[in-house]
Amino acid sequence: MQLYWDKGFERTSMADLVKATGMAKPGLYANLGDKEQIFQQALEHYDETVVCPMLEKLLSPSTPLKEALRQSLSGMMHSLRGSGLPMGCFVINSTFECTGEKDRISEYLAQMNAKRRDAYLERLDHAKADGELSKGADTLALANFFTGQSAAIGAMARSGLPLSELDAMVEVALSALPED
Repeated sequence: MQLYWDKGFERTSMADLVKATGMAKPGLYANLGDKEQIFQQALEHYDETVVCPMLEKLLSPSTPLKEALRQSLSGMMHSLRGSGLPMGCFVINSTFECTGEKDRISEYLAQMNAKRRDAYLERLDHAKADGELSKGADTLALANFFTGQSAAIGAMARSGLPLSELDAMVEVALSALPED
C-alpha cells in the first residue's frame, strides 16, 4: 500500500513490487495478481484500515457536527504526520492520477469517493433532522462541498503545505456551514 501511495499507480513498476514484497515475480503474480490487482488490494486495505474508521467517527452522533467535520477534514493529515506514510489521502492522490481512465481502478476510486460523499450527506442529514443544522440547509450541496474540500486539503497536504496552513483551510471550509 505504502509503495503505491508514495509513487502512484503509474510510477510503481512490477520490479518495485518485487522489491517491496520480497517475492519473486512469478510468486507475486500467483499470490497477489498483476499490478492492477495488487493496486486494488492496496486500496481495499486502505479503505478498511483508514477510511472506514474515519467515516465511523464522522457518523458518530455523539460528536457535534462542526467538530465531526473538523476531525474528518483534518484527521488524515494529523494522523499521518510523522508516521512514515505519505501525506495526503491515498484515494484522493490516486483519483487525481487515474482521472479520465475508464477501468476497474477508476471505477473503484469513484465508488470510494462516493462513499465519502455519502457519509458526509448522511451526517449532514442527521444534523438537519436533529436541529443542529438549519432546516433550509442544502445537505447535498454541503456534502459535495466537504467532499471537494477533503480532496483539496489532501492534495495540499501531499504538496507539503504546513499543518498550520492546512488547519486554516479546514476552518475556512467549516465557515460554509449555514448559521441560523
